[in-house]
Amino acid sequence: MIELVKYCLAFIIKISWNILAPFFPVKKGRIVFDSYLGEQYSCNPKALYEFLLLNAPDRFEYIWAFKNPEKFEFLTENKNTKICKYRSLKHKFYSFTAQMIVFNFHRTNEMPSRKNQIRLQTWHGGGCYKKTGKGIGYNSSVHNWVLERQSKFDITHYVSSSSFFTDSVIHSQYGFYGDVLNIGMPRNDLLFSDCESLRKSVRQKLNIPDGKFVVLYAPTYRDSGKPIPTLEVRDLSDCVKKRFLKDAVFLYRAHRFSEKCVFENAVNVSDYPDMQELLIACDMLISDYSSCIWDFSFTKKPCFLYVPDLDEYEKMRGFDRDIYLWGFPVCKSNEELRQNVLTFDEERFKLNMDRHHSDLGSFENGTACEQIYSLLN
Repeated sequence: MIELVKYCLAFIIKISWNILAPFFPVKKGRIVFDSYLGEQYSCNPKALYEFLLLNAPDRFEYIWAFKNPEKFEFLTENKNTKICKYRSLKHKFYSFTAQMIVFNFHRTNEMPSRKNQIRLQTWHGGGCYKKTGKGIGYNSSVHNWVLERQSKFDITHYVSSSSFFTDSVIHSQYGFYGDVLNIGMPRNDLLFSDCESLRKSVRQKLNIPDGKFVVLYAPTYRDSGKPIPTLEVRDLSDCVKKRFLKDAVFLYRAHRFSEKCVFENAVNVSDYPDMQELLIACDMLISDYSSCIWDFSFTKKPCFLYVPDLDEYEKMRGFDRDIYLWGFPVCKSNEELRQNVLTFDEERFKLNMDRHHSDLGSFENGTACEQIYSLLN
């Protein structure tokens, strides 16, 4: 009941902005961005912003909204970029008058919406992995109703990474039936480009010596609140050296909702600002139910699912498809992970990834930002 009352009050604030519509028309060329509810400069909004800066540096007015705007003052080095406090009156005004609003999570319910503007939901995950939205069984009926209302009033266009994502996530789990852009995720455009110089730059920032085999452990959060499964880095490092003939450097990146853990013999890169850059820099990924495996699958580099809590996670959260159909080696213990690393077959894995992309009807081709840009023409 409290959730319902909060939503209704926020919705009244949202629609009350329409009184101002005759006095403050939509400003052509104004684009408002936020990533993860104003917490970060990252993901799909960042990718689109940087594409527009490169290809139309003087055409648009860019507004970024952050919870801690002082941390992102560097963005204002571009003369057409402004920053503001997330959910502030200024943020609401800019959103009310913007031609386009770009975000990758839910918008807060009081944020204004109006006709004749593009409200672009880029979301922050692709593929077919853990359930979300109305697909999560423990969500309340009120919560699911609010999700449907958000889809109806807060979004005009939705970016999709695959046919499966459109049907299973956008339509079924979020109830959105507006304009779906079948173009792939903007942040993944980078993975289809020549990334060698960026790869070297990131590894230098992280002080990784030349010739090292970089392994990134990037698990998702647990709804149960239980700790992230522990990786036995020392023994796994020996297996990596036997299979890939290089000394390994392990990196650990926590999900933003997870408690920051410390893994012995691993470098904590949880505060590194750009996940796609880490995916480019590493030679192997170990994850679980995170959609980062979708992004990484397009590199065709080795990727393993370390899932000792698989049975519990599946019962509590659930999956869009059987995890054994995803095409990645599924490892329920450190011993299984070590064995899968030692016997890793590169050609077979590449075929599995091609099949995975085909099964889901992938839209990823490295042109997402360009196609979104065409909406503004």
